[in-house]
Amino acid sequence: SSHFGSSCSSHGIPPPRHSRPRLGFGFDPGRQAMGDGVDVTALTMGVALLGVIALLKICKPQGQINPSIQKSCDKCVTTIAISDIEELKKSDGKLVLCRCWRSSKYPYCDGSHAAHNKLTGDNVGPLIVKP
Repeated sequence: SSHFGSSCSSHGIPPPRHSRPRLGFGFDPGRQAMGDGVDVTALTMGVALLGVIALLKICKPQGQINPSIQKSCDKCVTTIAISDIEELKKSDGKLVLCRCWRSSKYPYCDGSHAAHNKLTGDNVGPLIVKP
């Protein structure tokens, strides 16, 4: 007699069941665990993750600090010579420089950081150079 298909049963392992209809690539719509089928939960999570990644790529959250100042430059650098500080300082002897990138008088502070901080919860303030 043929031993095909009965050798597994003789060792306590039941022969494979094929009672449910199966879709291509081993996908079994009634199966919820790993094995010879696809894990539906993992597949759903994977598709959802790909959707979130695609959405983030499309929307591109605001990541730039500088919204509008000298945007044509590859790298925005402001240089002030020590000898110029005397000329640039206010009447009270201070030189107040912007660090929030929102001042209409950049590189000098115009107080725009206050509105920026209120809107974003940030805590940026000016650089103050005293004599």
